[in-house]
Parts: sequence; structure tokens; C-alpha cells
Amino acid sequence: MTKRTIMRTAASALCLLTVLSGCSKGGVPNNDSVSPTPAAPGSFDPNLTANLSIYMDISLSDEWVTKFIVEPVQKKFPGVKLDIVRKQKGSNPDELVAADAFPDILYNSTPRLSSYKNLGLLYDMTDLIKKYNVDLSKLHQPALEAIKPWGENGELYGLPLWVNFSVLYYNKDLFDKFAVPYPKDGMTWEEAIELSKPLTRSEGGVAYRGLDHSVTGLAGQLSLPYIDPATNRAALETDMFKKVYETMYNLYKIPGNEVRSAPKDAFLKERTLAMWPMYADVPTWINDLIRQGESFEWDMAQMPSFQEKPNVAMSVDSHNLHVTSSSKNKEAAFQVIAYLLTEEPQRHFVRNGLLPALDDEELKAVRRGRRNFQGQKHSGDLQIRTGP
Repeated sequence: MTKRTIMRTAASALCLLTVLSGCSKGGVPNNDSVSPTPAAPGSFDPNLTANLSIYMDISLSDEWVTKFIVEPVQKKFPGVKLDIVRKQKGSNPDELVAADAFPDILYNSTPRLSSYKNLGLLYDMTDLIKKYNVDLSKLHQPALEAIKPWGENGELYGLPLWVNFSVLYYNKDLFDKFAVPYPKDGMTWEEAIELSKPLTRSEGGVAYRGLDHSVTGLAGQLSLPYIDPATNRAALETDMFKKVYETMYNLYKIPGNEVRSAPKDAFLKERTLAMWPMYADVPTWINDLIRQGESFEWDMAQMPSFQEKPNVAMSVDSHNLHVTSSSKNKEAAFQVIAYLLTEEPQRHFVRNGLLPALDDEELKAVRRGRRNFQGQKHSGDLQIRTGP
């Protein structure tokens, strides 16, 4: 592995560290007066009337947002209007804050909260959780535990909507085409890279790749800290970090695998990528293709892991909902969030191949026909279930 490659990879890791470094600022206390009288579990005001807006930090299609958020909310609360505001030029967070127009609800994922905390947009939802009697023990605990550290003094700034697990997706047609055995659960990264080699080739003028090398989160699989707590300095030159760099480089240097094309297009449209380590967005994209009349023979296996920590996937992540500090109608916004965490809306996620935030036995029973990865854990050593 060349020194130049190591430095390039280290620079990428430092970029991530810069993003994460904003965790220590911002956020606001829960200063709004919320009635302490608790409601019955699952009780909502059927006559709730409000004009609310939700800020989409994550790029999801209008169809997706309508299907999983807007329609369930309108069905439950006919008097609630929910406008969608997307992150783009003219509606970036700082621009909306300057205009005093930031939405009532933030839709985001756990690692991407730094800028919102720095802008003071996060809001402690603890009193609202108590008032509306939301049972946190019924939510996916690894996802909830990943959110809690953003509140340095016990504040809880968000609740998970669905859990973004990571697995290895693969195109069965390409494995059949080149007579290569399918991936299996429990593979190491070394085994996955070897499996990818006969799939990385040119055939009929088409360039195929066996395994995408844009995968991130490998350091998380080994629970590697980016800062040495003893010295408070970057810890990117340890033996285990070198192992991460070498693993990435071994995948990158396979002849024919150097050119980096967009993995989503390569896997879903061009069908030239055989294996894609990715989070849980993929099944919804495949469902979109199937609804459009396309066929796609695919499956998934456990995320490859390191020999030092077998059966450990990438760090747990979730898509979350947050009442914002700028909201003029926090209780209505929270009722919307709390309702989306009840059984009926959560069942909708399950039926579309997503892992719900509600950790409910009946919902687990609904997840029929899906692979069971109960043996795989995330890098925090908390079990993450991605199967029925």
C-alpha cells in the first residue's frame, strides 16, 4: 500500500472527523411550557388542526415522503397540513434560520446533526415524551442510544423513525452469468474481495465490477476512535487503522475496479455491479423498479466483517424525527412524530422492506420472507436485527 494512498484515505477520515467535531455546540433547552399532565399511551387529538412543515435533510423521493409520512399523517389528522421543505440552494438551514422560517420538524439521520446543533435548532423533547406517554423502551434501543449522546446533559433531541441497517446486496444474475457462487453470511472482507475478483471483468464490451469500493464505515466495524483519548490527537496511524486502509486498497487495486462509478446507477440501472455494501435504502429503490415493470434478481447477505470482530456490521444508524426549537407549534409537531411511531405507520415500513423503529413482536412476525441476520451486530456491540 503506497504512502500516497494512506494519506488520501486518512484525509477522508479527517474530513469525517471535522463534521463530527461540531457535536459539542448548539442545541437549546426545553424552555417552552408543556403541560405536565400525561396523556394515555397512544392518545392523540383527533381534531388537531395545524399548518406544519418538515425539513428533509436526506434526499428521498416525493413519492417516498408522501407514502410514508404525509399520507399517514393526513389520514390520522385530517386537520393537519404538512408541507415538505427540501435542503437545497435557497433553503439551506442557515438561510432558513436567518429568515426565521425553519420548519417544525426535522427529518435527518443520526450522524448528520452537527450543523443543526450549532444553529441551535435541536429541541429537548423530554417533556413532550412524558406528556404523550411515549414508551421509549418499545423503540429500537441501539438507534435510540445512538441519538442520546447529542444531549450532553440528558436532553433527547430526536426519536428514530426507522433503522438504517447495513448489509451486502448482490445481483444474482451476474453471479449466475459468470458461474460464481453467491455471497454467504459471515464472510470476512478478505473473502468478499476474493469472491469479487472473477466478477470484475469486461465481457462483450461491458465493464463489470465485483464489489464496490466506495464503502464507508469500515473503521466503525472495528470500533476505532478517530481521537486518541490519552493524547487528544488524531489516531489514524494505528495498526488497526492501517488494516482498514489496506483492506480498502486491496479492493481498489483489483484490475478493472479502479474506476469509481456511481454505485447506485451501476447496481440498479446498468446492472454492472455485482455486490454493493449499503444501508437499507436499496429495497425501496428496487421496489420502485418492480412497480415500473422491471425485473431484478437480487438478494442480500451479512455485511462482511473483519476477522478481529466477526459478525459486526457498520455502526447503527437511523432516520429520525426532531421537533425543532424554531417551531411555533411544538405540541402538534410532536403528536405527528409520536403517531408515526405507532403500530400502523410502522407496519407500513415493514411491508416495504425497512426495519421499523418500533420494536414490536407483531411487527417482527410481519417481516416474512426476509433474511434473518440476528447473529450480526453493529460496532457498538448491540444486537441489530435486519430479518423477520
